[in-house]
Amino acid sequence: MNSTQSSSEQFMQNLKSLGGSESDVNDAAYVVRDEDTVENVVSGLRIEQQQHGSAAKEPSILHAAAEVMVSRRDEQDPSRHAGSSQEGKYQLDVHHSAGPSTRESIPEKDIEDAKNWARERIEAQGAEFGAIYFPAGGDGVPGTGALVSSYDRSVGWYR
Repeated sequence: MNSTQSSSEQFMQNLKSLGGSESDVNDAAYVVRDEDTVENVVSGLRIEQQQHGSAAKEPSILHAAAEVMVSRRDEQDPSRHAGSSQEGKYQLDVHHSAGPSTRESIPEKDIEDAKNWARERIEAQGAEFGAIYFPAGGDGVPGTGALVSSYDRSVGWYR
């Protein structure tokens, strides 16, 4: 992923990395409404599969397809969905054992560089856990957006 792409392109890369494809988005009969969240779309896609007797897709593929669909909706009408899904920087959430989580922008555009930068920040703050998100709504609140990768000091980076 890189922050010069639109968020829907980044979400599509994520979908493909999970084994999904453009057809998971284009072949869906579900129409994303203005008030829909990613979770609403996932639910709609799951119901659609059940009604048509389709083979159940992995939850991660449904979620990734929903992220693409919501992001495309937002990109078509940014005035109505300002801040919901946009080009942007990776965000780092640092989870402190005592106290609330904090969020800050990561200045790196490449995901591997972002992970290295984030690991250094997490360790410098004495935290045990952190997560990298791509902004997709939530007004910059920790825990919002599309999870890119998680870090645990005892394990390292994982998804």
